[in-house]
This record gives sequence, C-alpha cells and structure tokens, in this order.
Amino acid sequence: MKLNKIFPIILVIAMFTGVALIGCKKIELVRISKTQTGTAIIIDQNTAKMNGSVIDLGENGIDDHGFCYSSSTLSPTKSDLFISKGAATILGDFSAVIFGLNPNTNYHFRSYIYDGTEIKYGDVASFTTPGSGGGFWLKYDDGNNYTGIGLTDGSNFDYAIRFPVQALTNYDGYRISKVRFYPKEAANYHVEVYEGSGSPTLVYYEAVSNPILNTWNEYSPTNAYYIDSDTEVWVGFWVTSYVMGTYPAGCDDGPAIAGAGDMISFDDGVTWESMYTGNNRLNYNWNLEVYVTNQKGVEVKLDNNSFSQNEKLANTIKRKSAAGRLTSAIEMK
Repeated sequence: MKLNKIFPIILVIAMFTGVALIGCKKIELVRISKTQTGTAIIIDQNTAKMNGSVIDLGENGIDDHGFCYSSSTLSPTKSDLFISKGAATILGDFSAVIFGLNPNTNYHFRSYIYDGTEIKYGDVASFTTPGSGGGFWLKYDDGNNYTGIGLTDGSNFDYAIRFPVQALTNYDGYRISKVRFYPKEAANYHVEVYEGSGSPTLVYYEAVSNPILNTWNEYSPTNAYYIDSDTEVWVGFWVTSYVMGTYPAGCDDGPAIAGAGDMISFDDGVTWESMYTGNNRLNYNWNLEVYVTNQKGVEVKLDNNSFSQNEKLANTIKRKSAAGRLTSAIEMK
C-alpha cells in the first residue's frame, strides 16, 4: 500500500525534473560582424573620401574591410569597383580616398566587411562629383578644428600633408596660389614644400608673418611653384619658438588618413612618420589645405593633389633638430 502511494509521487517528481532539465538548456549566443556606411566628402571632380565604421568584429574577426562603389549599380558589391583596407582588428571609423572618378557623375557606395565566410555590407549612400568648371576645397581634414598638436618639451617640429603621384594626374602644370592652415597658439610658422617619397627633399621654405591664432589663415607664397604630376609632393609647416605645454598645429578629430593627412617630422624633415601610426590616440588629420591655379587662372582648392615647381628655391636655413614626445591638447586633458 505504501509503495502504491509513493509511486505517483516519484513519477511526478521525475516529470518535473525532466521539464526543469529541458527548460535549462544552454542557449548559444553568437556575435555577428557588422559595418555601417558613413558619408562621402567631395575632394574634387575626380576624388572623394568615403567614410564608414566597423560596428562589431563578430566571433572570428574581420579578414577584410573597405568600400565598393559604382556609377551604374544602385547597390554596389565587390564585383563592382572596390577599395580594400585589409583586416580590421578594432571597432570604429575608417575611411578611404578614391581617385580617378568621372566629373559630374553620381556614384553609389557602401562599406563592406568579410569575416572569412561571408561578405556583409552597410547601407547604400551616394554622392555626385562636380563638373570640370568649379572650384572646390581639396583636403584630408573635415574643415573643422578639434585640437592642437605640440611636443611636451617645446621642440621644433614639421607637419605636412602628403600628395601621392596618383593624386596629381589632373593638376600637372598648376600653380600653388594659397595655403590654408589653422594656427592654434603662438609660434613661428614657416610654410614648406617637399618633393619625393620616403625621405622627401625640401624645395620651398618661407616664413609666415603674424598669423591670426585660433582661426583659419590663408597664405599666398611669394614665389611661383608648379605641379609636376610625376613627383610626389608634401605641403606643410615648420613650427618653432612656441611655449612648452602649448599645442600650435591645428587638426580635426579624424579619422586620420594615415600616411597622407597626418605626417610629422621630429628631425627637421629628414625622416617622417604618420602621427596616428606613432600614437593611435592621435587619430587626426592636419588642418591644412592647398589651393592651385591652372593656366587659365581658375582657382581649384587642393588637398589631395600637389605641385612641383619651375624655379626651386634653395633653402640655406640650418635648423636645429629637437626630439620630444608628441601630444595634443585633447590628450593632455
């Protein structure tokens, strides 16, 4: 009799135990890699800067990321035109400058990522390149000042934006007419032009008198300087005589076009490095832009282009090298 009474109880307990075991089944959560398309910045009729973000690296990381674009396809893929940025190891913004675009043309683009098994795309965005007759700012920065850069010990340094040969194709023979920059704090500023890749050669040097601080300044070089599209060109400034703990060289808030919009030298222009590569907290582009004028006198505001010259100026100034740690006003806060 006791066994008969106990059996149903045991059965009920077993049934509820089974339900409990099933209800506690482990659920596997899988991270999914994701990208987001940003906006495009028009540099000139043949050049644009595309922006995007890596939102999630996923379970296996990202083997490749970049942008695909097309003037004929509404939803471009890697089967169309694309530019690769390689593997992605951190979350955040990325960008790429596209050369060789057609004037007065509408382009669709979107960011992409590849996680080893699948290509994933961001939303589609679009932009239209200008026609051949207009003048435009050409630049690596976003046109806004975010912070200033200096060395902690107040040493001299050079900063520049670099124009590779492929950026100069449409500007052969153009003359530099103005350089635009953003001096944050009191210093002596000297405009410079270098030529060549790797360790470029200083070919133009001129002091800038009485720049206005904390705003954009436009400076017109005294001597003629012309683009040679077969020669890489760097345009920048030598900064001296600033107070230790100040940050004279203005820059935007990125993301940096590393190796182009963020070049810096600590040894009087002998060797150069990307500011971001040297310190990834300094993810900025210099507030530095260049104008050129063609043979007909039409101004084109340049930043992803460059120059060369008919009459190279010999620089007889001997400048004392000084090493120091690179910092920004933002970093020091």
